[in-house]
Parts: sequence; structure tokens; C-alpha cells
Amino acid sequence: MSGVGLAAALALWIGGSANDEVVEVASGNANALPRAPSPGLPASPDRPTQFTPATPTAASPVPLAALPPATTGSIVQVGVTAPQKLLVGEINDLIVSVGANPGFSEIGFAVQFDPDLLQVRAGTQGGWAVAVGVNPRFTAEISSAEDRVQIRSIASHPRAGLAGGSVATVQFQALATGTTSVLITDVVVKDSSGRPMASRVSASNLQVTVDSVPPPVARREHGALNAEPPAGTTDEGD
Repeated sequence: MSGVGLAAALALWIGGSANDEVVEVASGNANALPRAPSPGLPASPDRPTQFTPATPTAASPVPLAALPPATTGSIVQVGVTAPQKLLVGEINDLIVSVGANPGFSEIGFAVQFDPDLLQVRAGTQGGWAVAVGVNPRFTAEISSAEDRVQIRSIASHPRAGLAGGSVATVQFQALATGTTSVLITDVVVKDSSGRPMASRVSASNLQVTVDSVPPPVARREHGALNAEPPAGTTDEGD
């Protein structure tokens, strides 16, 4: 082959190789097998991306704040009775009672006296706790000055439909003349679970007047004093 022919053949071979590359790029190499995407590279935009649905997880429970003790039942009526007038040296009673209420089983209160005029002598249990429960508990703590008594009454295992009645009787004595107040304080009422209940006291401030003892009055018969003859004397005849 001459030099001219060899050059022509070489030119034709080079042009054919270039055309093959152009055809392969333009046609997308249809005969070639698809390549798997390299790990860590984004998916090809020519193929739809498959998403795996997320599994729903239950929300963790939120702890609730502790609720304050609830007040249950209706208002407990507390009644107080005491004499309005006394004489010096006289001993009398102050009685505390409760109305019918099926919700409560404990009551406590204090009775405060003026130590210059009145003094506490005793505190005794009433019939309420005995009637509505079993093994009732009662305490009456008298202060050293005898001017205050703290009462607490509990009806254990109260029966259904609690009835009312007297809780306690406070015995006190008049010491001197004057007018003073008797105070009912620190009233606490609870149900069988120990939760506080509302209460209403009929009279928390009682007015008591102490008078002096009047002097004895001599008896008169027909305008003359009726005096007894001295002992050991007898009437003698003529």
C-alpha cells in the first residue's frame, strides 16, 4: 500500500472511533446494563425515590401535678349553747353539738375563757361519736391556767347516714363579776379519709355575764322578824 493509501485508511479508522463514541453518548448507551448507584450518593432524578413510612410512636405520659385534698360532703353545722348569766361560784355547762351529716367522722375545736372571770373544770364526751361509730376516741386537754380546753372527737368506722348529737360538754365555773366572751376557735372537721370539710359554727363568740350572789333576806311574819329561840332555852311557868 502506498503512503497515500495508508494515510487515508488511518483517517477513516480515527473518524469511525469518534462516531461510535458520539452515538453511544447520544443514545444513552441503550444496550448497556444499568449501574447500581454508589452508596452515599443521592438517587438519580430519572428514577422515583422510595420512602419508608415512619412507625408512629406513642407519646410518653405527662405526670399530673398532685391535687390538693378535696373538700367533700355538705357543710357541717356546729352548734354551741351556754348560759348567758351566772352567779359567782356557780358551775355550768357549755355544750357543743353537730347536725346530721353522712360525710364526716372527726371534729376538733378549742374553747377559750377569760381566766379572770371563768375557769374550765372538765370536758366530757357527748353522745355523737358513741351513737354513730365503734370504738370512739375522745380527748379534752385543759391548759395549766384552766382558761382553755382543746376537744377532739373521732367516730371510727362511722355507720351510713350519720346522725347529729352532742360532741362534748365543757364544765366551767364563774370566779368574779363582769361580762366576758367565750370563744370557739380552731374548728376542724374531717371525713373518714382524713380530708377537711367545711363547717359553720352557730356562735363562735358567746357573751357571758357573772353577777354577785345576793345577800340572804330575813323572813318576816306579820311585820316582825321570825327568829328562832337560842338553843337550850325553855319557857318557865309562874
